[in-house]
Amino acid sequence: MATVPARKILTVSQVNALVAGMLDEYFSDLWITGEVSNLNYHSSGHIYFKLKDEGAQIDAACFRSSAQKLKFRLEDGMQVVAHGRLEIYVPSGRYQIILDTIEPRGIGALQQAFEQLKRKLEKEGLFDPERKRPLPKLPRVIGIITSPSGAAIRDMLKTLRLHRAHCRVLLYPVQVQGEGAAEQIARALAGLNRRDDVEVIILGRGGGSIEDLWPFNEEIVARAIAASRIPVVTGIGHEVDYTIADFVADYRAATPTAAAQKVAQGWQELEQRFEQTEKELVMTIQDLLFHLEQRIDELSRHRAFEQVVRRVREFHHHAEILQAEMRDVFRRLISVRNETLNRLRERLSHQNPAVKIRQGMIQLNGLKTGLQQAITGTVTGLSTRLARLAGALDALSPLAILARGYALCFSADGTLIKKINQVEPGEEMLVLLSDGRLKCGVQEKIPGGENGKQEQ
Repeated sequence: MATVPARKILTVSQVNALVAGMLDEYFSDLWITGEVSNLNYHSSGHIYFKLKDEGAQIDAACFRSSAQKLKFRLEDGMQVVAHGRLEIYVPSGRYQIILDTIEPRGIGALQQAFEQLKRKLEKEGLFDPERKRPLPKLPRVIGIITSPSGAAIRDMLKTLRLHRAHCRVLLYPVQVQGEGAAEQIARALAGLNRRDDVEVIILGRGGGSIEDLWPFNEEIVARAIAASRIPVVTGIGHEVDYTIADFVADYRAATPTAAAQKVAQGWQELEQRFEQTEKELVMTIQDLLFHLEQRIDELSRHRAFEQVVRRVREFHHHAEILQAEMRDVFRRLISVRNETLNRLRERLSHQNPAVKIRQGMIQLNGLKTGLQQAITGTVTGLSTRLARLAGALDALSPLAILARGYALCFSADGTLIKKINQVEPGEEMLVLLSDGRLKCGVQEKIPGGENGKQEQ
């Protein structure tokens, strides 16, 4: 009789756990394509949606750590290519795909992000021509935001010099590519806007790939340009490169060099106008002199005007003298202007803080030397005076008197004995000499004169 095999009975949890293990083993590295639907950007930062095609759909999730790396925003109906892993939620038995990479299908992620932000800002009116402000004709202070080590800053400074821009340049150094560059650029725009002297801002960098230029496509930079009270000129990349910053800026130049040319255009036009006016003035004077010469020549041929001809010749000669004097005046004026400019430059160099500091240090060293000399002289004088006083004091010292052979006598209670009537015979007294003391007794009192000698 055949035996019936024992049935292997699994719980629901065990089945789901087995499926989860299979999914993790065979579907942990999966690329999938489909259409986004039922999109939900959760407040936690996670993205939940369904990925579908013509015949099926699957739940999909992109957790916050991966969602933050997306350069574009998902939209319902968007065709995407994504990478992730399949997993099952054991309690409900539902499986979904967890995505770590999502790319638009048929277009790059950066380009998709570019188009999305462009449409968003365009709807808000940030690209409207009405909000574009005119650039200053003759800016005195220009702010430049770029890398201090790139070729762009060298090209811009060289262009400003060639176009004779009589202005001051404030360089705000920033990182122009890579992580954190957009935030630095936005801070630079805000920093220059806090100054009262900056009249126009150039935002520039050299060419590069779309990844290199991406900081200028960030929304934070676009908002900072729109919020700027100072007109902004962009010169980013090459002629074919367009960024979001170009659309928001008040003027878009094809290159950093072109941006500097646009800002310096007024100064160049002013110099050209001066040159043209000078040429027109010279031509007018030359035409006037030519017509005068012709008229004089005509009058000189008429007999009735011989005297007049002589006067005209004199006038012609005088005109030549005046012309020569006028040239001399022009030369002197130019010379005076050059001398004035040199004096101003010299005065400016004298106002240099470094020069002032060096002069102050020289004066301080002189005062220090004088003070040291005065202190030394004072100390020497006081030392000499102290020595004299010490000698005089030593001469008046009782010890010095004792050293010359004198002695001092004191009674038993320590009283100085000046007269013989202060002691009686038999009393003890202390005799102080220069090299010690003697303890003595009074044997007899012998009266004497004022000098202590015995009376005869």
